[in-house]
Amino acid sequence: MSLKEICKPIKRDLEDYEQEFKRILKSNVFLIDKVIQYIIANKGKRLRPILVILTSRLHNGNGAVLEKRNLKAAAIMELLHTATLVHDDVVDGSNQRRGVPSVNSIWKNKVSVLMGDYLFSKALLAMLSLKSMRAYQIISETAERMAQGELLGVERRKDYWMEEEVYFRLIGDKTASLLAAACQLGAVSSSDDEEDIVAMKDFGENLGLAFQIRDDLLDILGKEKKTGKPLGNDIRDNKVTLPLIFALRQAKRGEARRIIRMMKRNAKRREIQEIVSFVEYHGGIDYAMKKANGYLELAEKSLERYPDTPYKDSLTKLVSFVTTRES
Repeated sequence: MSLKEICKPIKRDLEDYEQEFKRILKSNVFLIDKVIQYIIANKGKRLRPILVILTSRLHNGNGAVLEKRNLKAAAIMELLHTATLVHDDVVDGSNQRRGVPSVNSIWKNKVSVLMGDYLFSKALLAMLSLKSMRAYQIISETAERMAQGELLGVERRKDYWMEEEVYFRLIGDKTASLLAAACQLGAVSSSDDEEDIVAMKDFGENLGLAFQIRDDLLDILGKEKKTGKPLGNDIRDNKVTLPLIFALRQAKRGEARRIIRMMKRNAKRREIQEIVSFVEYHGGIDYAMKKANGYLELAEKSLERYPDTPYKDSLTKLVSFVTTRES
């Protein structure tokens, strides 16, 4: 099941969203437009706007054309996401994003930071047009969670004995919060029912947790051509992931320390393969898969309250897509 197939019921909506997204970003500064064109040309899966549109349609799918406020809500989510990616690449010193040079590797850090700020400002301006205090609250709380998650990640970087509770808080704030917000905004822009908004928050949060765990697994199991980054990139960057956390706790202390020493000295290709084998041997991959599947089951339960429609079907398929995606 591909993302393109999942999005068939909202194909027209996504085309309208693309136009709205480009319109919002238009400026009268040549450098801004040049960077924006580069970002748009190398866009990712558009998962967040897809979630906004699908959940909007889930709550009010009767109109032939999606309302402007729904399209703006989708654009806001993508603006926030893109801004954080641009800033993340500066913080991490990353030279690639989705298999192509990152913004900071082409225009350097100064332009990248300012572009991230520009994207955030555009998201704030677009928020005004929603004219919804509930939407303001959701987006503000999400921005706070994302910032906290980033700072927690800096604080606990190279913390190889990280507790699972801290790991889940970190990925909840950094990744799941934005997916939860996308689903909530879809509900808010189409429904006043607070139970719908809560159900969508639960759906997006659990989907986001599973999505990040799958990312952890793709770093170990994925193919470089599909993921757009080298195998074992998280290991090379000393990033602590769920499969590694579990494996280190299952192994004998001496063996775990030997693996940690490899990571601390910037593991070479042969050592990365040894670390991957260590994680697999000690059950880290199976454990992470089991955790991800548990969160996906919770996400599916949040959809049970809704009648069967093409949009519910697409959201259900999206849950399966997260489990099987290769990039």
